[in-house]
Amino acid sequence: MSNYKGYLLKFGNTEFPNNYFAEYSSTLDQRMDNDAERDDNGSLQRSTLPTGKTSITFSTHILHLNEKINMQNIINSAIVNTVQRKCYVTYWNDETNSYDSGYFYIPDIEFSIMDASKTDIRYNPISIELIEY
Repeated sequence: MSNYKGYLLKFGNTEFPNNYFAEYSSTLDQRMDNDAERDDNGSLQRSTLPTGKTSITFSTHILHLNEKINMQNIINSAIVNTVQRKCYVTYWNDETNSYDSGYFYIPDIEFSIMDASKTDIRYNPISIELIEY
């Protein structure tokens, strides 16, 4: 039986709507070296840290203004440090086939407007990256 509970991301306690995703990719538990160098024979000598870090990238479909605001509210509900744009995220880990949680920062987000009317704004797909602390 699968551990999957119907969502890919949860910001704080709020599930991010799957129907907002146009694309979703993750690089899970990235190995990090404490020290890596080549010895006199050219062989790589690594001291790998016991824990890895995850990065997640996704883009939305075309969003209307109210959808974009809803997306921002969901993300902002998980922010624990506004200056660092640090948030608490639970994500589906395809390497372990279970959910993991951690603190991530969100690099600057570009908002590209497709068109605007007197009552609405439509946004081109928005790309968001999450990088684990």
